[in-house]
Amino acid sequence: MHIAIIGSGGVGGYLGAKLWKAGNDVTFVARGNHLTVMQQSGLRLESPEGSFTTKSTFTDNLDSFMPFDLIIIGVKSFDTESAAKLARPVLKSDTIVLSIQNGVENEDIIAHSLGNQHVLGGVAYIFSTIGEPGVIRHEGGTGKFKFGEMDGTVSDRCKKLMQVFQEAGIKGDAVENITRILWEKWIFICGLSGMTAYARMPIGEILADASLNSMLQEVMSEAVLISREKGIDKFTNIEEKMLAHYRRLPHQSTSSMYYDLMHGKRIEVEALNGTVVRFGKEVNIQTPANEKIYAALKQFA
Repeated sequence: MHIAIIGSGGVGGYLGAKLWKAGNDVTFVARGNHLTVMQQSGLRLESPEGSFTTKSTFTDNLDSFMPFDLIIIGVKSFDTESAAKLARPVLKSDTIVLSIQNGVENEDIIAHSLGNQHVLGGVAYIFSTIGEPGVIRHEGGTGKFKFGEMDGTVSDRCKKLMQVFQEAGIKGDAVENITRILWEKWIFICGLSGMTAYARMPIGEILADASLNSMLQEVMSEAVLISREKGIDKFTNIEEKMLAHYRRLPHQSTSSMYYDLMHGKRIEVEALNGTVVRFGKEVNIQTPANEKIYAALKQFA
């Protein structure tokens, strides 16, 4: 399969490396020192599933390339529009554009730019980062991915993509109602990312502090109320399920937003807690806990 990875960071780099190792023709789009090192030495994936170095094609634009069968967009949410612009010259009528990003608005942004017919929504359950330029470090258990059509169906192309992922040793499942899953993860990471970045603490310490624990639940609950008010889903008992999930995480777990903040990188607070605040105003729901996080972190966005 002829594949482009736009955004070769923790998630995109992991997927691209695994797909390349399985024999697919993969082009990685990146920038800065990460791109320079990959062009010189390849992309190194360090993972409990097996470590190896890809010797593929690395670039900062796709203008001179033949159209792709699959384009995976794994950039931070604030780069979604520019990623779609990069993809536009290399589309054909049946190119799949799979968004694997944080937030609930990226698919609409991509569809507006490239056309609804190309877009699949996707969710990643993995913690992997750029350990150093040219190196993707996957920590913890097996990475899991879910994807589906934005109309809530599982199409033939979803099933084909699931097969491509499975042949590459990637746990990828084609699912119905991907919109609900996107919003469910958004609710979860608004709490996890927002609070770990706000408090500069891992989740275990937040749960152990009565005040921060209460704030975590408020952050998550505000996002749930908005999701229900917007008619996404009833999300029955989701507050209890989310809190149980936070408690199951290893004590030292943080988040990608925490990682980016602590490493001086731009953070995705606009797509997470900032969006809770914006949606809250649209549907007339108060969001004081998310407003507190957004006010504290928007200078880093």
